[in-house]
Amino acid sequence: MTVPNRTLLVFFLILFTNLFVGFTAQSQNQNQNKNQEPNQFVDKNFGQQLSTIEAMVDQHQALDLITLLSADKTLSTLDKLSVLASQSRIYHQLGQLEHAIETAQKEQQLANEFDLKRLAANAYKRVGVYAYYNGKNRLALYSYQQALNYYLTLDEPIAQANLYNNIALVYGRTAQNELELAIYQKIQPIYQKFGSKKDQLDVLNNIANLHLRLKRYDASIQMFYDIIEKRKEISDKIGLAMAYSDLGSSYKYAGDYQQAEHFMKLALSLHRQNKDDYNAASTLHNLAELNNDLHNIDQAITYAKEGINLSLEQGHNNAYLGAKYSLATAYFYQGKYDLALQHLEQSTEVINQIGNKEQLKHNLSLQALIYAAQHHPFKAVKSLRDFMQTQLELANNQLNSQLAIFDSEQLKQQVEQLKQQKRLQVLEMSRSSQVRIMIMIMIIASLLIGFLIARRLIERRSKQALESKVKQRTTELEYLMQELQSANKIKSQFLANMSHEIRTPLTTVIGQAEAIMSGDVEDEFIGKEVKIIHGNSLHLLELTNNILDLSKIEANKIELEIQTQNLHDILQELANMFSLQASSKGLTFDIIHCLPEPFLIEMDGFRVKQILINLCANAVKFTPRGHVELNISQSKGNLIFKITDSGIGMSSSQLQSLFESFTQGDSSISRRFGGTGLGLCLSDQLAKIMGGKIEVESELNQGSVFAFSLPCTANFSEQCGESKISSTEVTIEEEHPKLQGTILLADDHNDNRRLIARLLASLGLEVLTARNGLEAVALFEQHQPTLILMDIQMPEMDGIEAFNILRQKGCKTPIIALTANAMSHEITHYLSLGFNGHLSKPIERNIFIPTIIKFYDGSLSHEKASEIFNNLDMSDLVQKFKSNLVLEQQDLVLHINNNDLDQLGRLSHRIAGAAQMFGFAELSKCALQLETVIKNNPNNQNSSVSHHTQELLNEIDQVLW
Repeated sequence: MTVPNRTLLVFFLILFTNLFVGFTAQSQNQNQNKNQEPNQFVDKNFGQQLSTIEAMVDQHQALDLITLLSADKTLSTLDKLSVLASQSRIYHQLGQLEHAIETAQKEQQLANEFDLKRLAANAYKRVGVYAYYNGKNRLALYSYQQALNYYLTLDEPIAQANLYNNIALVYGRTAQNELELAIYQKIQPIYQKFGSKKDQLDVLNNIANLHLRLKRYDASIQMFYDIIEKRKEISDKIGLAMAYSDLGSSYKYAGDYQQAEHFMKLALSLHRQNKDDYNAASTLHNLAELNNDLHNIDQAITYAKEGINLSLEQGHNNAYLGAKYSLATAYFYQGKYDLALQHLEQSTEVINQIGNKEQLKHNLSLQALIYAAQHHPFKAVKSLRDFMQTQLELANNQLNSQLAIFDSEQLKQQVEQLKQQKRLQVLEMSRSSQVRIMIMIMIIASLLIGFLIARRLIERRSKQALESKVKQRTTELEYLMQELQSANKIKSQFLANMSHEIRTPLTTVIGQAEAIMSGDVEDEFIGKEVKIIHGNSLHLLELTNNILDLSKIEANKIELEIQTQNLHDILQELANMFSLQASSKGLTFDIIHCLPEPFLIEMDGFRVKQILINLCANAVKFTPRGHVELNISQSKGNLIFKITDSGIGMSSSQLQSLFESFTQGDSSISRRFGGTGLGLCLSDQLAKIMGGKIEVESELNQGSVFAFSLPCTANFSEQCGESKISSTEVTIEEEHPKLQGTILLADDHNDNRRLIARLLASLGLEVLTARNGLEAVALFEQHQPTLILMDIQMPEMDGIEAFNILRQKGCKTPIIALTANAMSHEITHYLSLGFNGHLSKPIERNIFIPTIIKFYDGSLSHEKASEIFNNLDMSDLVQKFKSNLVLEQQDLVLHINNNDLDQLGRLSHRIAGAAQMFGFAELSKCALQLETVIKNNPNNQNSSVSHHTQELLNEIDQVLW
């Protein structure tokens, strides 16, 4: 800001004078008390300097000086807060309320930063005052409540009452009259006990205004007369002018326009004497409205225009929109409809910003009249409907009823007096009057009887309709109860089966493990015990997988992976799996087929094998002696897998519920052979999904035949002879050595962190994970890892700051920068800071593996590490990433709605890196484009940001669904 030479001269003159006074005072005080600190005098002198600037007549010059003073970087925190407070007050005096609010908010934030709670509360209060004057009711209410939260912790009743009073004013402006009245009832005793006369009069003035808004004009007029007399006694000129203005408004609404004009003009004169332009703008609006009612249109226009100019200077939004409405009304009376509509729309625009529904109601009614006068019936009707809707919202206020109850005793006395007067009049009437009254009574009685009869009929019909509805609802509830009982029965059945099936192997696992840990098992038998634990664990895994598969089928979420398969590979696995099981029970297990070698078929090999394993496992399980045979043939475009056993068989009643969940032949089956009954249900559902089916034939104690048919377009030659498949020996590869040591991984994205951690753990490393730089520093100090992988962009503490702290603490451990989409100049920058290397996301194995291996002792080769990575199952992490995408999709919508571009940019960066890691290239591209647009968007071009955000949301939908 450029400051004139005259202003600078005045400023330095004030500064020199204050320094001289301060120096003299300090010298004198040192002679009196040499132990006192000189800082006190500097602070006091600085406060005097600010007071001198604030007291200047030319407030614009004062603003220039205070702005120049705020640029001094040597100011202490308390001095900065004092400067901000003075600056906000000067803005307020100049009517620049937006700047006043912004400056007071900076003061509040600085006070909070240094935990100066009282100064922060005072700053909140100033924000509330400026926001109230500017018509920002929500901000005003929030700021007052924040200040009140602090003062409620102190024994300062007047400060608390003042804040309550301010909150009540906001409630009054937003038509929350019940809350406003409750606060006045609460603080009135406090002011009577602790407050000054002015405080007590301020509350009475607010209560009188409440009566005025509730159209209790007699009460408000009497209260304002009392307030005016008491304002005169204490010489409160500003309060006196406001009381005159409010009294004029009361007379206006009561219909006494002459008295209204007298007191309003008197108020305007006092406002001008007091230089109170803010309240003068309100009074000008009231005078414009009054002259409209008196049809003094030219005078109304004059008052309205002056009110508009003054309210704009003071930032008085409520006076502005009211004066605009008055001007629009005057132009409407003159037939200048376009001009009237223009000013009315400007008033409505401000209303939409500050939420003054009472004024909106008046605007909509006038707008309907203007459209009607312009012969726009549709627009007129729409404005009328909007008016009625606004009126309906305001009518929900029940404060009048509570005030009526408050005055109920007085009203009862008045009613009783009226009744007595009525009796006296009746006694004094002549005979003709009595006859007339009797006739009227008879007419009224007839109407009343007719009304009661009609009401009785309506009540009877309503009762019949209600009984019908009750009967219908009772029937629906009974049906719902039956469904709930059925669902509860199914739940109980599920829990009963699962509790047994899960507890049995868990008991074995826990028991064997405890025996090993306590040393009850000899060393030579530990391997056998571990095999028992392993077997039961596999059983638990199979049970869990079956439940999950059934859940996916019921949710229609299961997907088939159709690939070209060699059926002989699956049959060989079955032979290897069940030959040993069968022989251990004294059974024969044969696989017979007439298939060529190889026999290639398009199918989901995993699901076909899952069905065949279930069917063969049941056959072996339920066959105590004899044989089990799997025969493969072709019939009418279907491949038939027929499993025949000589087991216990099933009766016809058992076959009917065979493919239901948790169902076995009878309860003794579960006790004798175990199992959940999930296998056949799951197999049947999978077969149907693949277009096939499972059929069964069985006789009790004679064995069973299960036929699984699968659509197959491949044909094989009839010349292929029948052959059997035997089990083969499975060799176990020698385990290769892995890396040994610890590694610290810091990455803020959960899915990225899990994926990289799994890759590192598969190499044999112990992985320590951190979500940000703070956790990384703490984990390093605890564990001293061999290597650190540090992501750059993280919350709370980023990678560069964590790197600097570690080096300052004497950390010599190699630190590798881990980044996504890093440019060459960024990589050069990281290396120049002292990072020992750089790895990009997504992981490039040819770079990642040798970079990690060179920091550890071990013979793990690059080829073996690549093989480990290739065999690593990441499906659960991919599914977890998709699940988290749903939450991140919601965060994207939240940030774009709040126009929080910083958070939106950080989130798009995280999504871009994670999507690359999991192979979603298009999703990563969309996220990266959004991040780039935000970085290159200093002017907040929301249309471009919104467009790229929508593209990212659409791509997430494609990934998820």
